[in-house]
Amino acid sequence: MPRFNLTGGSYQLRSAAVAAQRCLNLYPEPLPQQEQEPVQYAHFPAPGCTALATPQAGAVRCLYQSSQGDLIAVVNDGVYVIAADGSTTRIGQIRGGTQQVRMQDNGTALFIVDGFLNSGWYCSLPAKPQGGPYGAVTQISDSAFYGSRTIAILDTFFLYTNPDTTNWYVSAAQFSDESTTPFDSLYVASKTSYPDTITGVSVVGQTIWLFGSQETELWYTSGAADFPFARIPSLSIQAGCIAPYSLSANASVVLWLGKDKTGLPRVFLGQGTEASPVSTFAIENALQGYPDCADAIGNLYQQDGHVFYVLTFPKTGATWVYDLSSGLWHERMGLDASGNETRIRANAWACAYGRVFCGDYESGTIYEVSLSVGTENGTPIKRQRAFPHMIGDSRRMIHRKLTLDMENGSGTVVNVDWSDDRGATFGASQQLTLGTSGNVWPTLWRLGMARDRVYRLTWNGGTFPLMGGFIDADTVAS
Repeated sequence: MPRFNLTGGSYQLRSAAVAAQRCLNLYPEPLPQQEQEPVQYAHFPAPGCTALATPQAGAVRCLYQSSQGDLIAVVNDGVYVIAADGSTTRIGQIRGGTQQVRMQDNGTALFIVDGFLNSGWYCSLPAKPQGGPYGAVTQISDSAFYGSRTIAILDTFFLYTNPDTTNWYVSAAQFSDESTTPFDSLYVASKTSYPDTITGVSVVGQTIWLFGSQETELWYTSGAADFPFARIPSLSIQAGCIAPYSLSANASVVLWLGKDKTGLPRVFLGQGTEASPVSTFAIENALQGYPDCADAIGNLYQQDGHVFYVLTFPKTGATWVYDLSSGLWHERMGLDASGNETRIRANAWACAYGRVFCGDYESGTIYEVSLSVGTENGTPIKRQRAFPHMIGDSRRMIHRKLTLDMENGSGTVVNVDWSDDRGATFGASQQLTLGTSGNVWPTLWRLGMARDRVYRLTWNGGTFPLMGGFIDADTVAS
């Protein structure tokens, strides 16, 4: 009986007859070929979460690990330091709401921006980790501060974008006390390669990525007295950013939701001085069907060796995740009280204290994210994997049995259904129960005939992997 290897991620095209592979709350992990295992890919469950703290009601608008290693959260209008044990300390207040905010510090001061014109806050940091209290959060009143949607830092300078203009500006990182802010009205520059509005700024390595709505410029540290940065000449990225809060970067890459002057939304990855789309045709078909992508939220986090870019669309309720480690996509959804699919609770992500955290989009709860948890704060996580089309030589095939290759021990019930109309509709499901221990191979027998069949597995909760299955099918002679 041949093994059925599942070697990809989510790939649902606009025609299900071509591809109907859904990979929900499961991320594929390739096994090195030199290990000579019979399984090419294992599908591991996306992590669950448990409540750590609820500083106050409202949306968690940003989570950030400070250079001191502390977890900082903005919840509605409150700014909090969240300790490793879940205790919270309120250090100030900003403008309330649900819109994303961004934070950045230089080891001495922490700055917060919320995208509104002339709107921003700052506070002093302790001299060393756990070295004392944070300073009070203070609103910036400097006339040379214009507000910003995003914020970054390079070579002791904070980088900002003037909202809805073609200008960006920087501030020297010197910070003496809470009565002074380091802004200079002369430290302003313009995007010059194309006259589109600047939407965000990020830093990859030692290169500044200045994102317009249609094109992106790259800048470097020049050390000039009048303005410390200069554009890399004759070099631009022919893709802009259409959702400023989709920007997320680590030391080596930046990802964002963008488009060029001739196209529709897709996801790009920038590295060094180059960028290329990483969204597949299937993912782009989904993204380009959403009515509004401008509010998309992107976050990068690393767990179990995988670097995940989580891209959430609040108005649509969809979340797509790109695994930089495998180059594959999967989908994440939550469940409401009626068992219907809904948006995941996570609205912001951060790593701190050697752990991963996320924040709720409406309750104000900070969660710890764990691969050993199969629920979203108590609500079971729905997991689903639709198989590739199984087609013979256009003749009908007798499907004699289907055997699942999944880890035993949980006794979880797996619902198996299938489509015989090329992925358009699925019939009633049949149930298979995983073993609570031992060598159990759950099997369904006598599954009828089809020319083109798509199998689908669905279950709730669990932290065990799916390795694939075995299908015994014969082509009908006539």
